[in-house]
Amino acid sequence: MKTVAEMSVEELKELIRQVIAEQREYFLDEDGWLVFTSEEAYARYLACHPDKMPSELKACFIDENGVKAYYSDYELTEEGLKRLEEGRRQIAEGRFVTLEESRRRRMSREARKKRAAV
Repeated sequence: MKTVAEMSVEELKELIRQVIAEQREYFLDEDGWLVFTSEEAYARYLACHPDKMPSELKACFIDENGVKAYYSDYELTEEGLKRLEEGRRQIAEGRFVTLEESRRRRMSREARKKRAAV
């Protein structure tokens, strides 16, 4: 068995998940929120209360990064739906630019500006 110092971050995360899972499916935090140890358990809880919005239940779950995550009551406006559909269309057409590509292009522009200034 490895010591904590010998474990990778992923191994330590998995160990913590196992310990939490063995202990309980949810707990009450200091602010009075039900905190579920998995998204699945949280979703099951919400399904038992179809008449309430997620924010009304004061519940959340711990995501894979160990952060409390909440389902949103937010509903897209007509404008938001149009922007979302436009984004999906651009992805389907292959016009979507990844973050890495955007950074590469920006660095290239900055390099050209520096050369032009010299």
